[in-house]
Amino acid sequence: MVYLILTFLLGFFNSSLLSLSLVLPPTHLCRPEQSSALLNFKSNLSASISNCGRELHVPSFRKTDSWDEGTDCCKWEGVVCNKKGNVIGLDLSCSGLSGSLLSNSSLFSLQNLRWLNLAGNYFGNSEIPSEFGKLRSLTYLNLSDTGLTGLVPPEISLLSELVSLDLGQNYPLLFRNHDFNMLVQNLTKLEIMVLDGMNLSLVVPYSFLNLTISLKHLSLSHCYLQGNFPTQVFHLPYLQNIFLCSNPNLTGYLPETNWSGPLRLLDVSGTSFSKGLPDSIGNLKHLKTLNLDSCVFMGSIPSALGNLTKITFLDISGNMLQGQIPDVFGNLKVLSFMDFSSNNFSSVLPSSAFNLTSLTFMDFSSNFLQGTLPNNISGLSYLRKLHLYANLLSGGVPGWLFSLPSLEYLDLHSNKLNGPIDPIQEPNFVLLNLTSLDLSFNNLSGNIKSCMLVKLRNLSSLDLSHNSFLSLTSCNNGANSTLPMIIEFHFSSCNMQRFPNFLNASKYLQVIDLSNNQIHGSITKWEAEGWENLVTLNLSMNFLTSVEQIPGKHLFVLDLRSNSLQGPLPTPPQNLSYLLISNNELVGEIPSKICNLSFLSVLDLSKNKLGGTIPDCFGTFGDQLYVILRTLNLNGNQLEGSIPQSLKNCYNLEVLDLGNNNINDTFPYWLGTLTNLEVLVLRSNRFHGDIQGTFSFSSLQMIDLSRNEFTGHIPPELFENLNSMKDIQVDKSGPEYIGGDYYQDSVTVTMKGSDFELARILTIFTIIDFSSNRFKGPIPKAIGELNSLIVLNFSHNSLTGNIPPSLGKLAALESLDLSSNKLQGRIPMQLTNLTFLGALNLSHNNLEGPIPLANHFDTFTNDSFAGNPGLCGFPLSKTCGKDQEPKSPPSTVADESEIALIWKIAAMGYGSGVVLGLSMGYIVFTTGRPRWVVKMIKRNPEKRMRRRIHRNGRRED
Repeated sequence: MVYLILTFLLGFFNSSLLSLSLVLPPTHLCRPEQSSALLNFKSNLSASISNCGRELHVPSFRKTDSWDEGTDCCKWEGVVCNKKGNVIGLDLSCSGLSGSLLSNSSLFSLQNLRWLNLAGNYFGNSEIPSEFGKLRSLTYLNLSDTGLTGLVPPEISLLSELVSLDLGQNYPLLFRNHDFNMLVQNLTKLEIMVLDGMNLSLVVPYSFLNLTISLKHLSLSHCYLQGNFPTQVFHLPYLQNIFLCSNPNLTGYLPETNWSGPLRLLDVSGTSFSKGLPDSIGNLKHLKTLNLDSCVFMGSIPSALGNLTKITFLDISGNMLQGQIPDVFGNLKVLSFMDFSSNNFSSVLPSSAFNLTSLTFMDFSSNFLQGTLPNNISGLSYLRKLHLYANLLSGGVPGWLFSLPSLEYLDLHSNKLNGPIDPIQEPNFVLLNLTSLDLSFNNLSGNIKSCMLVKLRNLSSLDLSHNSFLSLTSCNNGANSTLPMIIEFHFSSCNMQRFPNFLNASKYLQVIDLSNNQIHGSITKWEAEGWENLVTLNLSMNFLTSVEQIPGKHLFVLDLRSNSLQGPLPTPPQNLSYLLISNNELVGEIPSKICNLSFLSVLDLSKNKLGGTIPDCFGTFGDQLYVILRTLNLNGNQLEGSIPQSLKNCYNLEVLDLGNNNINDTFPYWLGTLTNLEVLVLRSNRFHGDIQGTFSFSSLQMIDLSRNEFTGHIPPELFENLNSMKDIQVDKSGPEYIGGDYYQDSVTVTMKGSDFELARILTIFTIIDFSSNRFKGPIPKAIGELNSLIVLNFSHNSLTGNIPPSLGKLAALESLDLSSNKLQGRIPMQLTNLTFLGALNLSHNNLEGPIPLANHFDTFTNDSFAGNPGLCGFPLSKTCGKDQEPKSPPSTVADESEIALIWKIAAMGYGSGVVLGLSMGYIVFTTGRPRWVVKMIKRNPEKRMRRRIHRNGRRED
């Protein structure tokens, strides 16, 4: 957003020159041939009201409406003439024009044009005509955001008089390296070059060495640059602004010596620039904006940073910087935005930051900062020294942070701050403008009384979560302690004892998170009154026994998981989208009135004591529910009857978990019509009969039919359409999980003979579990085509025949359990190709012959093969005869997709450790949260958006 604004301002500056010319009436009327050319250009394009200036609050209208035949074209909107009546300027930016720029356009007959601005129109994916090269007098050309495509013609390099060139925001527009070299060599007068959002993937960065020394503004963000950017460009003598942001494959480093000049803005965020921050950066005396966010900078911060006395925006977040933050902020009087988050800084916050009286945004989150203060506090008043030393002794949050008069946003989450938050109680507390305060995921302690918070009268977001020794209580004196502007209130995983009814007067409140506290008893009707705008209420992991009334009439998310709620299911608000009440003690039947929630997306009632049948109205809700419902989890109740076939109307259903109930039904083959269904869990019920019907299940990644009474053969056609278990593409950016931003689905799976609860389900996790039924007949060979399958469990059935060699094609398989069947024959040598196999159980069958020893098969223990009297060889004590010696494994060549999958899984760190990793994921989320987990789950999308809006707002100023 900010880059578009800066680009607009550059264009607006040049356009203003044109507008000034419009107030000076030309001496002569427009030449007839030029008037005709303009009218012809207009006639070949259609025009509508433009909205391209909507975000910039620029009035939009059709400039060509004033173009009438028989009138002086020099007086038309957007047209500038010289004294001879020649058109020398044309500004049609944001004019709602659409059509194609053709090579025979009359536009190219205007040989005297010096300024041409067509930005913000749409030219139908047409290419830039080579005839632009005829406009040799052009000094200003802006074709940004016009839908142009194809190659930039080499004739653009003929415009040797150009001072400003903007081709940005045309993604399909492509520069060839040779043509770009010609451009930068021939445009020797160029001062402004804007190529944001183009495709410069073919341009070798060293081509920028040929840029003219007169260049002042270079903008190359989001343009797919790759390779090493030449450091010499930063030395251009007149360069004031340089944007290289959001080119993740662009490497480089900042000049280490002889770096000075008029640079005002430097942005290399979102690139792979590395090394350290050089001392030479302190020579940039005119620098106002420095953005190094999300790069690979290492080392410590140079003290020379304190020389940037004109800097207003400083962002070095998301790097690998470390050590102490130098105490060099005393002279940065105009700094308003400061972001040092997501690095490895340790020790303390420097006290010189106390002098940042213009600071509005401060973010030091996700570091290793501690609650101690430096000794160098000379220059402060005696009272201030006492205050700082008090914080030193208590180890609390530095008091000077709460004395910055302009501060609006303060984020210190995920550090090692400890001790009480005493400064809020101090008389010198002056954070009257603070709107957002985040001190979560620290070691803060003590008791915050609600009346202390009254000083934060402009606060809209407060997050003190995950400070296990911090408590919040109401004031005994009845003092007014409301937060009138509060929108979000987060106090999760602290030591809260009671529901905070002091917030009842906060009429703007939208989000309350009090999860994982010590709240007992009931939420009374009186406590639930108010909060008309409440959207999210999270009271999970407390000790609530009842809820007389659910707060908020327009609630969107209600999370009451893991309490001690008793009695029937409470009546939810009409607009609810997430209803999460799992792991409680609810009884009775699921009321049919739940079907009135026409916006319901996730319903999780698992692990209760609900009985009766699944309501028939599921899938026949209001007109919209069949579009919205995504997750239905009723696992771990006492439900009976059959699955209502009305569920087939829930076309968006992704997760259906009915496990651990008493449902008595046959296999619901008709669920195969749900093209989005990814998880189907029917385990531990009373399902029976043969699996029959027409199967599709094209999106299914997890199917668990274990511990039922299914009989007959396992139909091969069931596996033929499981396309989501084939050739899964792994996202290299990191693990992804099934679910949305707020709720991520969980499931219980059986591996190595034990049940594991996975708190989150990786999108690459695939499982087939048909164990503990009465299936008979052979294992279908078609399973071998599911090359992304990770867990396969057919144990405790009556399967017969040989183990199909096709199982050796399951390149991603990590757990295979075929135990307690009637399988016979030899163990196929092809199974030794399963290089990620970490758990194998073939015990208690009728297998015979030698156990293969190739690859890592010799790492499995005796338990993997016990109960097969005919087997011999290591690790069993029974030796094989000479005629039974293991043969060499057959020569097999995996196809390219299998090899690619193996390497992708290995690169992501899943490989043979995904089972262990998933189990550890459960342990992590139930016993502790290491730093990397904190960073992943803490920065939710809504918070990132708020942070980005605040950041951009500061930069626009």
